[in-house]
Amino acid sequence: MSLVNPQSKVNLIANDFLVHAKNTFLIDQNMDDFISACHRPLRKSIRVNQLKISVKDFVKKLDQYQISYTPIPWCDEGFWLAEGTISLGNLSEHLQGLFYIQEASSMLPPTALLADYIKTDAHDKKEGDVILSPMILDLAAAPGSKTTQIAALINNQGLILANELSASRVKVLHANLMRCGVLNTCISQFDGRKLKDRLSGMFDFVLLDAPCGGEGTVRKDIKALKNWKLSQVQEIAKLQKELILTAYQCLKPGGRLVYSTCTLSPEENQQVANYLQSETDAKIKPLNHLFNGAEKSLTKEGYLHVLPHIYDSEGFFVAAFNKPNNSAITYYQADQKTPFEKISKKTLVRVLDYYKNHFSIDLSLMKEQFKQRDKEVWLFPSQFDAISGLVRLNRSGIKVAEMYPNKLRTNHDFSMCFSHQIKKQIVELVTAQAESFYQGKDLHLDEHEINDGEVVLKFNNHVIGLGTLQKNKIKNQLPRDLVRDKAKF
Repeated sequence: MSLVNPQSKVNLIANDFLVHAKNTFLIDQNMDDFISACHRPLRKSIRVNQLKISVKDFVKKLDQYQISYTPIPWCDEGFWLAEGTISLGNLSEHLQGLFYIQEASSMLPPTALLADYIKTDAHDKKEGDVILSPMILDLAAAPGSKTTQIAALINNQGLILANELSASRVKVLHANLMRCGVLNTCISQFDGRKLKDRLSGMFDFVLLDAPCGGEGTVRKDIKALKNWKLSQVQEIAKLQKELILTAYQCLKPGGRLVYSTCTLSPEENQQVANYLQSETDAKIKPLNHLFNGAEKSLTKEGYLHVLPHIYDSEGFFVAAFNKPNNSAITYYQADQKTPFEKISKKTLVRVLDYYKNHFSIDLSLMKEQFKQRDKEVWLFPSQFDAISGLVRLNRSGIKVAEMYPNKLRTNHDFSMCFSHQIKKQIVELVTAQAESFYQGKDLHLDEHEINDGEVVLKFNNHVIGLGTLQKNKIKNQLPRDLVRDKAKF
C-alpha cells in the first residue's frame, strides 16, 4: 500500500467507522497513532516450519540471502523481515515448505491455544517431541496458516480436524498442509454450525478463527475500512455467536477454546466472547502472560485486542476459555461410513518392505494407521477412528502410494511429509535442475550409483519431490497443479 498525504488519510477510512472506533475501542487510544498505522505498509512476516527445519538452521538461510529479520515476541518461530526483501513466494524454501508467509498477529491464536500444553509434561527429555496425542479442531481452517502452525507445535502427533466451508479454499488448505509436511490432519467441508451435535465433547483444543469484517487487515487491503457499515458488523456478529457456541460444545471437559478475528469492533470481539460466557459455563483464561508485552493489548476481561499501532502489525483479537472438568456432554452416535478399510496383512508387508528396502525408512511403528481403498494405500492420523464415523471427511492423512501387480508408485505427498526419514535413493539437484523439475521437465543424471526406480529429489538438502530413474533419465513425478512454468531461484 502506498502512503497518502495527511489530508487524504481519513478518506480511506469511513468516517462512520472512526466515530464508532472513538466511542468504543479507541477511547483510551491516540486516534492519530491509529490512523497513521492503518496507512503504513504492513511489515512482511514469516513463520519457520519446524516440521522441516529448525529455527537455527533457517536463520542461517536468511543470513545467506542477506535478509534482515526481527523476532516476533509471541511466536518463537516467527520473524518480521526488513523492507526490500526478495519475493518470498518464489524462493525454493517456500515451495519446499520450510516457511509459511503469515501475518505476525495471526500467529497469536495457536500460541494462545497451546501455550500451557507445550510447557507441560507433554514433552519428554528430548525438546520438542510431543508424546501425547491431542485431539484438535480448527473450525474455520483455510488457507491453513494456523493449522500448519498447530501441527508443528504438536510435532505432527494426535489429530487435527481442519474444517472449511468453501470448496475452493479446501483445495488451498490441502495444498498448504502437504507443502508443509503435515501428517496428522483430516479435512471436512461443512458450515461449522452443523458440527455442533456431531462433534460434541470430542476435542482437547478448539480454535475458532472466525469469519469477520476484516477491519484489522486495512494495512494490506485499503478497501477494508472504505465502505464500513455498522449494520454489516452486527450481522456477522450473529454468525460468530452461533459458531462460538458450536466450538465450545465440541470441546472436552477440561479443554481449551480460543476465539480470534482479524477485525477491531467490539461487536465481533469482546461482545461475542462475553456472549459465550453468558450462555455457557466457559471460564476466561487471561492472556496477560502469553508473551512479554501482552499487557499493552490486554482488555479488562483478559482478552488480547491488538490494534495496528501497538505492535506495528495487523489488527487482531484473541480470547481463550477453559471448559470446567465437570461440564456436561452429550455424545453423538456415529453413523457415517468410510470407503477405507483396514489394510490387508499382505499389502502392509509389501508396503513396509518396499520403503525399508528402497528408501531405508522404517514405517513399522505406524502400521496401525495404514488403510486402503482399492489399489490406494493411505496413512491416517492415529486417532482417525475416533471421528471417522461422526462426520463425512473430505480428506484424511496422506495418500502414500498406489499398488500395481509389479510395482508400487509413491505419491508426492509422501515425499514431502517424510522428507527427514528418507535415507536412500536421494538425488541432490543443482539450481538449474531444480528449476527444470518445478517447470515439470524430466531430468538427465550423469554417472551415478543409484538404483533404477523411484528417487527422492533434493535441492539445498531439502526434498522437492519424486522422480523415476531409468538409466540416466529421471521422469518427473511432480503433480501437474504444482508445476511452476517460470520457476527461477
